[in-house]
Amino acid sequence: MIKVTFPRVVAAELGKLRALRSTWVMLGVVAVLTVALAGVIGWNANRLPGASNTPSEIIDRAFLGVDVFSLFLGAFGITAMTGEYSSGLIRATFAAVPRRLPVLWAKAVALATLAVPLMLLVCAVSLVVSQSFAPSAERLGPGDPDVLRAIAGAAAAPVALALIGLGLGALLRHTATAITLYVLLILVAPAVLSQTLPASVGDHVLKFIPVAAAQALYAVKSTGNPFTMLNPGPAALVTAGWVLLVLAAGGVVLWRRDP
Repeated sequence: MIKVTFPRVVAAELGKLRALRSTWVMLGVVAVLTVALAGVIGWNANRLPGASNTPSEIIDRAFLGVDVFSLFLGAFGITAMTGEYSSGLIRATFAAVPRRLPVLWAKAVALATLAVPLMLLVCAVSLVVSQSFAPSAERLGPGDPDVLRAIAGAAAAPVALALIGLGLGALLRHTATAITLYVLLILVAPAVLSQTLPASVGDHVLKFIPVAAAQALYAVKSTGNPFTMLNPGPAALVTAGWVLLVLAAGGVVLWRRDP
């Protein structure tokens, strides 16, 4: 009898993701559209002579698509869990791994294993493509301040939000419900809170919501944002805290309920 170990569970979950055509379609669409949007934004910003190309502006333009396509990766994380419930495959998965919780952690590791290298490549290419329309003297290189940190942060942010989606999928088990809650959490909540909270309160609260903390991982400065963002270090801790919180909540539900 083959012993069930966590590395074997991870290998099984990674094999599931790799075997699905939808995985490669989703990741391919995210990659192409993120780079394409960065190029369009960079071209539009430099189509007239005398355009401003400060380092913060170049980085903001390059990674604007990351904000948009984090929604796609969030949905991908959700369906990585809820898809097994809708297909009934989850019963076979739990029959093979009766303890259940390793399944969720293995899904998280498998998702990150696929998404992190892709997003690092996508973010690096997005920066190159976006600033290719700027004068050569104004372009950024790997040795310039904040560049490597911004690339790493821009790659980590959507992966973190995808893991939050995975946790929501485990927590709610229903694709449409989980995606609705994800959109409310990522898009609607920041807009509503920024308009309803007093400015003195909102400035202290909004920086800690998941999407704001994730954006702070690659933001160079907070100019143009409706509230002050966290520094990258605290932002990484807050983002990781949200990921662990939602995954833990999903794990509790996974452990207590029948499949």
